[in-house]
Formats: sequence, C-alpha cells, structure tokens
Amino acid sequence: MASNYKQNFDYAEAIASTQNAAERQQLLTERQNKIDAEGLTGKVASNAAVSTWNGDYRPYSVSSGQSSGGGSSRGGSSSASSGTSALSALFDAAEQARLRRLQAAQTRIEQQLQSNLSSIDQDYTAGMTQTDINARQSVLSNEEKLAALGLNMGARGAAATSGAAETSRIAIDNQYRSDLNALGQARLAARAAAQDNAADQQAAAQSAYFTASEDAALQQAQLMLAQYNSDRDYSLSVAGLTGFLNNMPTLAYQEYLLDASTAQSEQNATLATMQNNAQTQAYERALERWKTYGYVLQSDAAILGVPAGTPTADASYQNANLALQQWKAGYRY
Repeated sequence: MASNYKQNFDYAEAIASTQNAAERQQLLTERQNKIDAEGLTGKVASNAAVSTWNGDYRPYSVSSGQSSGGGSSRGGSSSASSGTSALSALFDAAEQARLRRLQAAQTRIEQQLQSNLSSIDQDYTAGMTQTDINARQSVLSNEEKLAALGLNMGARGAAATSGAAETSRIAIDNQYRSDLNALGQARLAARAAAQDNAADQQAAAQSAYFTASEDAALQQAQLMLAQYNSDRDYSLSVAGLTGFLNNMPTLAYQEYLLDASTAQSEQNATLATMQNNAQTQAYERALERWKTYGYVLQSDAAILGVPAGTPTADASYQNANLALQQWKAGYRY
C-alpha cells in the first residue's frame, strides 16, 4: 500500500488548495490509501469531510449524543449519534454537489474565455490582412492618379520622383500605421473586456458557492445544537426517573435520600419515645400495685426487677421508687 501514496505529504492541505477536479480525486484516493494503510481511521478528518474543503473553508463532520446514564440513556444516545451521523452525511453530500457545480461553472467560464480570446485574435488577424490589402489598393490607386497627371511615383523601394509622390506615400503610410494601431488597441480592449467578464463570472460563482456553504454550515450547526438540546432533555428526563445523570446521583435524588434518612431517624426516635413512655407507664403502674398490695405481684416481678412477694418495707421498694423518679426526669429532659 505504501507505493499508492506519498510519505510525509499533507494531503488535506493539497486538497483544500486545488481547484482541479481530477487532481482532487487523485489526492483523495491517495489519502484514503494512507488512512487505510496506517490505521488512521477515527484519528484524522475523514475523506468525506476533507473532500468538501476549499481554501480556508474546512468543515469537519461532527456527531453528537454521548452516553448519559443507565441502559435507556445509552440506547437513546446511540440512536441520536446514528441520526447525527446520517445528518452529517447528507450535508457532506450536498457540499460535494455544490463544489462540483462550482468546478463545472469555473471550467465553463474558462472555456468560454479561451473561445472569446481565440475569436478576438482571429478578428485581429483578419483585420491585419484587410489593412494590408487596403494599403496596397491605396498605393495602386494613387499611382494611377499621379500617372494621369503626368507624374510618376517612382520605384517603390526608391525615392519619390516628385513632391506629390512623396506626399502621397507619406499619407498612405500614416493611414496604414493608424489602422494597425487601431486594430491593436481594439484587440487589447476586447481581450481585457473578455478577461474582466470572466473574472466577474468566476467571482460571482465563488461568492454563490461560499454563501451557500456558509448557510449550510449554519443550518447544520443549528440542527446539531437542536439535537444536542434534545439529547440533553432526554438525559434529564431519564435522570428524573433513575436518579442518575452521567452515572452520578442527581441533586434531587441526593435530597430524596437525605429526606428519607431524616424521616427514618425521626420515625426511630418516635418509636423509641413511645417505647420509653410505655415502659415508664408499666413500671409506674407496677410500683403503684406494689404499694397498694404491700408486696410485689408475680406479674410485676419482671417489670420491677425484684422477686415476687418482696414487701414495701424492703429497701428495694425505695430504690425502685427512686429509679422511677430518675427515669421520668431523664425522659423529660
């Protein structure tokens, strides 16, 4: 493959710089050979993009739609990327068509110019021939007129034989030179006009091409921006369902987790309070029954933590009563 392209040669720059269609195609073919041989696919601008380059106008194919979350998000991004690539391919194809039309117009204008210049030169040559004929006819006519007057022009390569003959020769020569000068000026003016007209047509064709390309590039950018916004909105909608954006928890999801944790803590605290209240009330009722009966009932032994039958005279009664007061104080404060 190495023989099918040049080493250390900037094909992209050469393609952007040439206006010759055949040369551009050859350069594109060699550049593709280089991309394939050196494994440059995805590392440099594709031939589809470079084929549209012209001078400083060098658009790149751009695809959007990055993965942004869970499986659904990735699937959506893949679809969006495929759609964007197809859109870029359409714009690239349109750009190539515009470039071919420009090249065809340039070729047609150049051919017309060469045809006009050739026609001008033919007219000039015909005019020169006719001027020579007119000059010879003038010489013969003047010779006849002078001969009728008894004068002689003399040999054409020799000096005139009379003042009239000399004057006639000078007049004919001046007219001949004037006619030649007029023909030359007319030829130069016609060639300049043809070249100016061709230059104007070339400029108009290039201006139309660049205007169309700029409009297309702007439209492509607007469509890609719209696609980007659509992808973003889709990612945000998925994030609203999954709680993750770009594999990171969203702020709303973090707030939800914090609120849930706080609610759970409050619920646990409420349950603990309720349990404490129930235990306090059960202990208080058992202590009241101890006081009323004068001894601990079998059912209250576990609650009070003393053996059944323990009398109120026992020190444990005072200890239990004190414990209840401390317990209640601790619960309130």
